[in-house]
Amino acid sequence: MIKNNIFYLIVIALMVIFSGCEDYLNIPPEAALDEEDVFKTYENFQGYQDNIMELLVDYNRHGARRTMSLGGECVSKEGQSVIHANLGRYSQSSGGLMASQSVFFDHDEGSDNETSHTGLYTHIWECLRIANNSLDKLETDLLTDATDEERNWLKGQALFYRAFWHYEYVRIWGTIPYTDMIIPGDNQTGFMQRHWSLEKNGKTYNDTQAVFERIVEDMEAAAELLPAVWPALNINYGRPTKLAALGYKAKALQYSASPLFNEQATGNLEYDNELLTRCAKACQETIDAAIDVIGQQPTGMPEVNGDGLTKWDDMRQMYCTFSGDIQPGTMEVLFKKPTDMFGSISIRQTAGRVYGCKPLTNQDGANATLQYVDKFEMTDGTRYKPEYDKITEKRWENRDARFDLNFYVHGDEAGSIKLNLCSDRRGLQVNSYVIRKYLPDGANKDNTGRTGYATPLLRLADIYLTYAEAAFESTGSYTSIPAGGTLTAEQAVNAVRLRAGQPDVATTLPSYESYIIPVSEEIGADEAFRLLYRNERAVEMAFEGTYWFDLRRWKRAHLKDGSPLQVLAFDLVGGSTVVTDPVDNETVMRVDAQANGTYTFKEPHYWMPFREDQTYFSYDWEQNPGW
Repeated sequence: MIKNNIFYLIVIALMVIFSGCEDYLNIPPEAALDEEDVFKTYENFQGYQDNIMELLVDYNRHGARRTMSLGGECVSKEGQSVIHANLGRYSQSSGGLMASQSVFFDHDEGSDNETSHTGLYTHIWECLRIANNSLDKLETDLLTDATDEERNWLKGQALFYRAFWHYEYVRIWGTIPYTDMIIPGDNQTGFMQRHWSLEKNGKTYNDTQAVFERIVEDMEAAAELLPAVWPALNINYGRPTKLAALGYKAKALQYSASPLFNEQATGNLEYDNELLTRCAKACQETIDAAIDVIGQQPTGMPEVNGDGLTKWDDMRQMYCTFSGDIQPGTMEVLFKKPTDMFGSISIRQTAGRVYGCKPLTNQDGANATLQYVDKFEMTDGTRYKPEYDKITEKRWENRDARFDLNFYVHGDEAGSIKLNLCSDRRGLQVNSYVIRKYLPDGANKDNTGRTGYATPLLRLADIYLTYAEAAFESTGSYTSIPAGGTLTAEQAVNAVRLRAGQPDVATTLPSYESYIIPVSEEIGADEAFRLLYRNERAVEMAFEGTYWFDLRRWKRAHLKDGSPLQVLAFDLVGGSTVVTDPVDNETVMRVDAQANGTYTFKEPHYWMPFREDQTYFSYDWEQNPGW
């Protein structure tokens, strides 16, 4: 037995309890423990694994400069990750997304109140080491104080986290090794080969598709071991579950089947139908499991509807809370990082909020582009058109209910603050569409309460829409049921649309047959249902960090290259001190966002550049193309 091992001292030092979060995760406090103590009891072993949860990063909790809105859906001021992505600044040398003050790696927001000053991928190798070490220790006789069920939970979580981190990484950088063992620090030869293949069920999977197959295997194994609902759920809410593992299995198959990843692995820029069929089946498993646990939510959390989705009146609680009495979220959220930050940091401090505007949140954040707002339909299911900007009854009214869920517009009241977003006030915000998705009703810089928010990393609505994509693209029909499923693609989309009060697919589809949004990823050759389900993904999961990934896996992001990013400008009667409707709708106009310029997305942007030191892992770890 090795005592005082440096690795364990470093890791155990990270065992810090979630301050103010004792009602949600029972993480043991920091302690000076040796290897035998760490792995002897279920509680301590669980605390060791919970370091991974502590190192997870909310996609939108990086501070005002660092959001995962990278697909042209947002504009922001200079120096923010939105700007870097919009202008195609990805590499480290240009100060882009690979450098500090961006979303992916270490940074300093200048605040001591942020739980972790780290980017999304700062700790991937550390987390993989913890997961693999946990699996190794479970094969020894160190764990003496645990039931068989608790052993399964520990193993299931370790498998889940190992698969999760590979999933996060391969989606952005492409092929990587599947790290399923502790790699010797003094000799990595043979362990970190970047390119590899996997033989499985008579089929050869190469590179990215091989990685996704290993993710699927680990998620399948985790689903067999994890509970669908944790006992003492208020204490354990936030831990990986069977539903989360099944959901990520489905998502891994979706990515593997998508054109970008299929092209990388096989040279074929099309969907892989076999993988899509498996994806639809995995989605069905997830949906069935979610329906089975309806009514088993934590105390104080609202019940979901018969499809397992959050009821419309409870939607805002899925993202944020004003009281802090319970974590933001509902049972529709399959996985997220729990938060321990409530109150002023969630509104007034740059370290706590990526979206906002000066008059409302006391700091500058990202706002929505007009092109993205255009994706939100009218209440009758017809598509929004740019000429509606000048029509009072259509510009901000009679829109999809998710429009008001996602945006504050000029004249809206947030508690005691009435928003003035006219042209004269342009210096105080970037655009006239302020993102409100993560702000409780009434919360503002003067009324913070115990406001908290969390970005869902995976939720059931995504699974329904993933099912719809897999069913339609594999069968060529939105009215056919794929093998292993019980729903048509149309029914899956309707489950999400009808929750929001939008007309069903049959009513809406004609609008998609006759109109293509200008300057977007849409093309005239697309079938109407493809346009509809893809638009539905953008609207339903707006600002949840999914849009950039979708554009890339469809290999459509380059279609937006060179398009101007636009904001809304208008004048008021009596100047900027009077909050009224625009003086004359003819003065309402789309203008280019000055700092953001035109959206830039070239072929190299489909794969993020590696940091130079990472290319030294092995002899075949070349830099991604174009970097």
